[in-house]
Amino acid sequence: MEQGLSRAVTTATTLLASSGTRPLRWIADLIQNRNSQGKGILCSVVCSMSCCLAVSTAYSSPLINVGFSGDNGQLSSYYSPITRELVVAATAWEDLFVSGNAFTLNVNVIFDNSPTANAGSLFSTVLYSTGPLSVFRQGAVDTVLTGVHNPSGPYDAAIHIGTSYLTNELWFDPNPANNDSVPIDKTDAESIFLHEFGHIFAFNGNRDQFTGALSTNAESEFDDLVSFINNSPYFIGSYAESVYGGPVPLTVGNIYHVGNPSGPGADLETYPGDLMNGNIFFRGSRYNISAVDAAIAADLGLVVEIAEPDTIAIFCVSLVGFWLTRCSRRSVEARI
Repeated sequence: MEQGLSRAVTTATTLLASSGTRPLRWIADLIQNRNSQGKGILCSVVCSMSCCLAVSTAYSSPLINVGFSGDNGQLSSYYSPITRELVVAATAWEDLFVSGNAFTLNVNVIFDNSPTANAGSLFSTVLYSTGPLSVFRQGAVDTVLTGVHNPSGPYDAAIHIGTSYLTNELWFDPNPANNDSVPIDKTDAESIFLHEFGHIFAFNGNRDQFTGALSTNAESEFDDLVSFINNSPYFIGSYAESVYGGPVPLTVGNIYHVGNPSGPGADLETYPGDLMNGNIFFRGSRYNISAVDAAIAADLGLVVEIAEPDTIAIFCVSLVGFWLTRCSRRSVEARI
């Protein structure tokens, strides 16, 4: 039971890039608006940079092969919309770190009793060792960049989706080219899958979610940049700190996410919240990769083809999409 979409897909939502360069213009009133909302992720470096950058976008929509399991074919009517939205989500992340064509990523969608959805790469690649400690990155990254697949099975990544969550909560845009509004009583499936690909490619590791202790002598690139300050977890990558204005607060008890309901990082959960926040997704809202998310990806080496290697370039990679796709209305909350 596999369904794949190739780079020949031509809907407006999947073609997020084309050959040539794309100008990303910095608009001062957006900066002021962001600051007035208390998001706290801008810094003096951003404000002092020039207003126009060129970012290479010679990248095609990705090829992913999607297998489905756990439903005995009973949810086959969802296979096509799920696959379509997975392609869109993969494109958004791969657009940050792929130049040219990506290699095929094999994804297993598993229907189960999960309350919502969760995902991760199914293998890892050791990058280097420091004494007894080895540092790895998510293997799905290497699959996309080099074509190396999971040596232990047919799939490179897995996404678990609760059947009730799928059938009762998620909304799949029936007209993706038109970018329809998300119903106020539903959670946008594309946004959820965008969140999950964040885990597949970057926001994942080997630390205890509460204490931060490593369970083995191996840590992810993300783990390597996690620090506990006053008993609270933070991401301390240089790009992320520059964009956010200091260490980025991670979710207490759920450290491969950003923000908290109160205290450090509360700004990252204020409506509508960051895509990679660890507590709230709002119904009726669309999410996109934020400036902070893109900066974290940059700290993990997952941003390429930037004309000017400055923090503002990392910021701009995702700024336009992040701002323009935000829903203006507040709606009922839906837990991640």
